[in-house]
Amino acid sequence: MYERLRIELPCFFMKSHDYTMYSSDMEFINGLLNMKTRGRLVYQLTLSLWRLLCLCYCADARLEVLKLTKHIEEGTIKARWRIRGLPFHTLLLRFYQKDKSHLYRSYDAFSTFYIGLDGLIHCHKVEKIIPAQPPVLPRVTSLMAGALVALGVQEHRPAFNLLPLLLSSLRQIRN
Repeated sequence: MYERLRIELPCFFMKSHDYTMYSSDMEFINGLLNMKTRGRLVYQLTLSLWRLLCLCYCADARLEVLKLTKHIEEGTIKARWRIRGLPFHTLLLRFYQKDKSHLYRSYDAFSTFYIGLDGLIHCHKVEKIIPAQPPVLPRVTSLMAGALVALGVQEHRPAFNLLPLLLSSLRQIRN
């Protein structure tokens, strides 16, 4: 199973995933949404939805396996992995830049696969995905730059961060 996961995981976004290595009563523990599901079909639908969302959000999405270890005494295989891609909104807003390597974003996660006596995976537990590089707020120097930061255009992720805009506007008014 270790060898199958070593081959299958890096190709997750490039080709169809092999679900025959999972038990039919597979349990999926999703640490992101704090929910559990049971059954291979539900697991397959969940992973297909995650795959679709990642491919819709990122251009050139890739899954990198950072570390894959087997623990025979526990009956588990543990994987530390990263999803890396270029968000489409960033690509559209910065299309004019030739070197886009600094625009890529990555998200790390940790998975534990529990192997049953039949050699199939009976449980997959995903734990906490965190951004690999926390966003750094740029220093706001003008009202236009503040508006761009608030809309998330000059930030690593789209978000309405109005607090930095308000604080910079108040400082400019006082000066």
